[in-house]
Amino acid sequence: MLAGPSFRRGLRDSALIFFAVGGFALAYGVLAVEAGFPVWLAIASSLIILSGAAQFAMVGLLTAGPAAVIVAALGLGLRHIPMSATLARLIGPQSLGTRVRLGYVLVDETFGLTVRAAATGEVDDIVAYKSAADMSLVTAWVLGTAIGAVFGSAIDPEVVGIGVLFGLLFLGLAAPMVSTRRDLVVAGLTVAATVVAVLVLPAAWQITSAALVAAAIGVFLGE
Repeated sequence: MLAGPSFRRGLRDSALIFFAVGGFALAYGVLAVEAGFPVWLAIASSLIILSGAAQFAMVGLLTAGPAAVIVAALGLGLRHIPMSATLARLIGPQSLGTRVRLGYVLVDETFGLTVRAAATGEVDDIVAYKSAADMSLVTAWVLGTAIGAVFGSAIDPEVVGIGVLFGLLFLGLAAPMVSTRRDLVVAGLTVAATVVAVLVLPAAWQITSAALVAAAIGVFLGE
């Protein structure tokens, strides 16, 4: 699998993700240390939790107590229910070990790459493809966190402009998948739902709500 064309394609397609995720992880490492985490704990949290949204919510809500952190993480994590169902359909029957490994790195970036690869039909082995993309993402996330945690005092994420990377990244992932009028309608309504969610909902529920609305729109419109 590690030498196959699908694995190599996954590494190539995830190159942009490596740098974007690494930059975002660097920002998390800076904020985690500023929030009082020792360096080792900041790095361990990126390896164990492996969820940028949940980790940023965690360091931002620590002063509000564990209940606020749990509620925020729950709201952000609900989107993994439709994501896991989609991934299960894409990979088909697999061993428990493979499903656990792919589920461990169930994150928006490599999920988006995997869905796009499956939709285009250019990848023969979806499991190998996602495994490569996951390896790239985990390396970038943990390495970026470590750099941010160790050298955080010398880095200002806002000055570097890290905050804009993810918006551009997801536009790049989504744009090639919009090829029909139905896709355009779903994308437009999803953008509208996201704007409404940002305006009226707590931050922890914005991503999940927009994702559920997008899924419902896609099912309602049909093929």
